[in-house]
Amino acid sequence: MKLTLILTGHYSSCATIEKIWSEECSKHHIELDVVISETENGQNLAKQLNLKSFPALISGSKVIAVGRPDKHEAEKIIADLLKS
Repeated sequence: MKLTLILTGHYSSCATIEKIWSEECSKHHIELDVVISETENGQNLAKQLNLKSFPALISGSKVIAVGRPDKHEAEKIIADLLKS
């Protein structure tokens, strides 16, 4: 399984969010691709998925989560994803 995390930039809050998702994905052997919304790839993906809010966690073409989860919320989101 591969997930994509779209962040708004290289800010300290984005680094924290990336760390939370990276650790949770790593625990479950999920590949995480991080994309910055300001890049061409990030802009294309955001447009394709009609994203207006960031950060966003994506699986395939489905938005799984938007916003800044804490560690426990991220664990629950990943657990629910793995059950489906």
